[in-house]
Amino acid sequence: MSRWIVLVLFAGGLACTGTEGPAPGDGPLPGTGGHTGVGGAGTGGHYVATGGRATGGSTTTGGAVGTGGAGTGGAKATGGAGASSVGAYTDVPCDVAKILKTSCGMCHGATPSYGAPMSLIRAADFSKKARDGSRTVGQAVIARINDDVSPMPQAPTPRLTSAENGSLTTWIQGGAKSAACSDSGSEGTQPPETNNDPTDPDVTCYDIKARNSSGAKFSVPNTPDLYHCFSYAPPWGTDKVHLVSWRPIIDNRQVIHHWLLYNENSAVTDKTDADCAGAHPNAQLVVGWAPGGPGTTMPPDVGQDMSGAGFTLETHYNNTGTAASPDGSGVHVCVTKKLRKYEAGIHWLGTELILLPAGGQAAGLCSPSAKTPVTIISSTPHMHLQGRHMTTVINRANGTKETLIDKPFDFQTQIGYQTPTTIMPGDTLTTTCTYGGQAIYGEGTKQEMCYNFVLAYPNGGLSSGSLLRKNGCTGL
Repeated sequence: MSRWIVLVLFAGGLACTGTEGPAPGDGPLPGTGGHTGVGGAGTGGHYVATGGRATGGSTTTGGAVGTGGAGTGGAKATGGAGASSVGAYTDVPCDVAKILKTSCGMCHGATPSYGAPMSLIRAADFSKKARDGSRTVGQAVIARINDDVSPMPQAPTPRLTSAENGSLTTWIQGGAKSAACSDSGSEGTQPPETNNDPTDPDVTCYDIKARNSSGAKFSVPNTPDLYHCFSYAPPWGTDKVHLVSWRPIIDNRQVIHHWLLYNENSAVTDKTDADCAGAHPNAQLVVGWAPGGPGTTMPPDVGQDMSGAGFTLETHYNNTGTAASPDGSGVHVCVTKKLRKYEAGIHWLGTELILLPAGGQAAGLCSPSAKTPVTIISSTPHMHLQGRHMTTVINRANGTKETLIDKPFDFQTQIGYQTPTTIMPGDTLTTTCTYGGQAIYGEGTKQEMCYNFVLAYPNGGLSSGSLLRKNGCTGL
């Protein structure tokens, strides 16, 4: 499976690849050194377990899951990474300052984060040359806020309103001149961390974090787009467990881009790490994170399958600083050996039959073999560079149709959506992917995919008995 599969997963996220950065020598790029968000340093052991009742924090509520199916409650989202550093917007007009803080500040703040190439907090930032040297950063900003394929700000942050677009564009086209504004303040931030650890004494939580063989933080070299994999033996041993909640641990937001956690069918060598190409043919995706993505708490009677002989944390780094920078990011998982009534798992909808020399649409029909209702919790579209839109339609056995998901797609901003519904016996699902150019199936980013990763229970309920993978329902 491609390393690009699902950059941001089941609870939403934001990939801060931003507008074009300044040309070399034209301004600051993300610096070196760590900036600690949630989770802390994490040196010593490669697991940190906490058992019994959790203290502190509270859990926010989210959307209800399912209608007409088993189970009640909702998948509850919690806060994301820690707040960003403070930067003042004191020399831009007040209306522009508000737009920049709200829509751009999380990534393009005083300290650029999550792969963003530059700050956008001062008038002078907009007059610098963009990386290609053909235009200014301000001109690049105008292009991106009007780009319907790869817009800024990126989802899930809303697009600028027409009034906001007009204010920002007019100011930039007028020369991005300095203008004192008394309404200075902190740049945009992610929500503060919320502790979503269950209070159930049968639940134990573990920190699975980036580290070297000695347990110290991993030293991220100053190499853009580094994929590095960390291997772990299951900390709960060979016992079967259910995942009941998880939240991201974001240690060094200047270098972390996203991570994915897989469970492997074969045993792995514990406490090892190595650069990786992103293919995981014998693994199942469990959870993933990208900037803006919160954690998730399962409904009270649902646990996610965590079967596997080992785990791989695949981490995408983007260190454009001048030196190596330490990172201990990862995931805080809470599991229970007291298995819950319903077991959820990730299911694959879509198609591998993609052969479109000039773009167009490819569709796959999922005909579940389950004879009982299946409750869907969330959906996460995945395509590659030519992907433009995904739709999954439920074809009810009575002849009616319902839309599970109908969303534009941007390869740089792959997010998950809460899509609570129930699939009944006899229902089928048609997933259609739209491409803007040549689309031929393959794992490389210049090839294409068409997958909707659906979290649903019972585990395997949306499987059609695919020979390609566990929980496959793509018609092959």
